[in-house]
Amino acid sequence: MKLKKIPLVVAITGKGGVGKTIITTLIAKAISKYFKYKLLLIDADPTHPHLSKMVNLTPEKSLEEIRADIIEKTISKKAQVQEIAENIDFEVYNAVKESKDFSLLSIGQPEGPGCFCPSNALLRKVIESISNDFEVVLIDCEAGLEQINRMVIKSVDIILIVTDISIRSVETAKSIKEAANKFSNYGRIGVIVNRVKGDFSNIVSKLNEYRLPLLAEIPEDGIITKFDLEGKALITIPEDSLSFQKVKEHVEKLLEI
Repeated sequence: MKLKKIPLVVAITGKGGVGKTIITTLIAKAISKYFKYKLLLIDADPTHPHLSKMVNLTPEKSLEEIRADIIEKTISKKAQVQEIAENIDFEVYNAVKESKDFSLLSIGQPEGPGCFCPSNALLRKVIESISNDFEVVLIDCEAGLEQINRMVIKSVDIILIVTDISIRSVETAKSIKEAANKFSNYGRIGVIVNRVKGDFSNIVSKLNEYRLPLLAEIPEDGIITKFDLEGKALITIPEDSLSFQKVKEHVEKLLEI
């Protein structure tokens, strides 16, 4: 099955704690298992970079480490500025960790306190330059609006906003959509409601009120809780699990494949 657009760049966003990284991992598993596209995962969360553990793939170097090296070389004059600039792309490509199913790039955590703006600026450039080497790019974004407001995901095709069955997460989804309308050139936006149990009609009503398309409902899954408690890589979740089955069912709709 052919993609309508290559590369297809997808940003997964939402309020903190709603399960963005879980959804990213489940989508990645479905794509790599059933569609075999050349897939890049980007762990773009500088505060809670959990995607590597979820997919059991850890890069030797993060974007933040590359940025720190550039600063150190510039200050110490161990290399000329022109030489450093010419080698940035090479350094970034070397930071991409590959497996047989997908590749992973991580923004990493800054060593000291302060704003994540420099890391986000570098990430924006990397997304624009490296995406063309892949067919599908999934970006596991930082919680909230920061990376949208900083135009880190300015050029994406699809924004998937993950919520749970709380009104606060839906309010955040509304704010993300409003920010994306200002700062992103996305083609399509929609919501995945995660950890669904019982009657959540009030959540659906709010989504309709805010004109946020509901793309998928992922049920609460005891297997995910068990994996989390035992520290297991979620990418190895059984294919008959409720959550994975639901993502598999909707992945074509989610990505417009």
